[in-house]
Amino acid sequence: MAGPPSPPIEQVAAVTSNVTHPGPSAMHSHLHLQDHRHQQQDPPAAATVNINHGQHQSSEQKQELQHQGSDGHPRLIKIVLTGGPCGGKTTALARLSEFFRTHGFRVFTVPEAATMLWSNGVALSDVLASEETQYWFQDTVLEFQMHLENGVEKIARSLNKPAVILCDRGTLDGAAYVTRDMWETLLKRKGLELLSIREGRYDAVFHLVTAATGAEPYYSLLNNETRTESPEFAREVDLKTQGVWNGHPKHFVIDNSTNFEGKLARVQNQAARLVGLPQLPRGADRWYLRRPHDPACFTVPYEKTQVRKVYLVNVGKALPDGRNVSVEYNYVEERSQDGSVAYAHTSKQRLDDGYEAELKRIIDEREFHFRATTMADPSRKVVFQTRYSFLWAQQAFVVIDHHSDKQEFGHDLFTLRRQAEGGTPEFPPFLDVGEHIEDEDGLFPFPTRPAPSPVKKKETVV
Repeated sequence: MAGPPSPPIEQVAAVTSNVTHPGPSAMHSHLHLQDHRHQQQDPPAAATVNINHGQHQSSEQKQELQHQGSDGHPRLIKIVLTGGPCGGKTTALARLSEFFRTHGFRVFTVPEAATMLWSNGVALSDVLASEETQYWFQDTVLEFQMHLENGVEKIARSLNKPAVILCDRGTLDGAAYVTRDMWETLLKRKGLELLSIREGRYDAVFHLVTAATGAEPYYSLLNNETRTESPEFAREVDLKTQGVWNGHPKHFVIDNSTNFEGKLARVQNQAARLVGLPQLPRGADRWYLRRPHDPACFTVPYEKTQVRKVYLVNVGKALPDGRNVSVEYNYVEERSQDGSVAYAHTSKQRLDDGYEAELKRIIDEREFHFRATTMADPSRKVVFQTRYSFLWAQQAFVVIDHHSDKQEFGHDLFTLRRQAEGGTPEFPPFLDVGEHIEDEDGLFPFPTRPAPSPVKKKETVV
């Protein structure tokens, strides 16, 4: 993080010596990887996998095939682990490292840039000496963090193998320790945009809530002699850190509603979904809103993002282990906010054994337009959304205004999506939440198919 130093003590005993110590990583930035991406050839019109490799194919080769991205290249996944003091970040890094290795990924970790400064002569009194020193500290942390990440990404890509990069905090963490004006000035001077260093750089953000919120005995008993932050400070910085990542489409808040082992299991389950490992289907955490929301009535800060989705022609295929894809949809997505833009490609597969897998990767503008113009499914509508992301009661929510085709489908459709992990949904009073959405794929006629029959369900609750 970019705040005062704190010992890496977690809610459980120290991790054993087989833990991999952090080494650099690389989340690609819309600003810093354009030169690398433009060296690649145009994406193939349809990514396919040749499964006729005979019976002598090794399990490692099968894993590598299964972890190919939609562009035919090995997948590279970039994850930030962040949170308040004593949230379990160090232990989660070790757990995820082992988990990904056993599933055929090369794993790289990036150390926390601020901690490297704290442990090499920089003192808290130095940073607090003046606003100028505080500014240059955050400037150095941000530049150092990005340099480490970019360097490791170059190494990971050069190996041409499926890889996961785990970052001990990320580019936005420093914003939790300075004023908004100072942070915006810093980004402007460095020529950086918010979306490019948020979702344009990381595939997911896992926020592990501090033990000082919901697991207070573990915070005080394990750390009362060495931890410098009070529980009050830990709660404050935890909420601020949640806030600076608000708006990322894969921002998961992992609270303390279970024991610590359950907390780690929730992190691992989300990570498994992120990399496309087959999972049993889960109920969609979505609800209808009975009436349009009014952003002016929000009592918490929110991030407003415009989204455009273009659904692509499906490419059905068998997986390396022999299972067939029974249903598949995939789309490219453009997300814009305050003039900054980020792009992604998502593919969701339903397997014939009842499991499902979702693959998502960050792409650049060039690939987005290539796929959107040459691979678009003519039977499906282009989807336009306005999303309002906010935090409420240790949960990450997104209000989605679906305004794709008013002439054909009537008034806008408003839904609420919950991205938090664990706990019982606690809805904010400024929203009128209606029916839970059971069939997420059949929710909207415009993104998945032109037939308007599912609209009847919408009319009963709007």
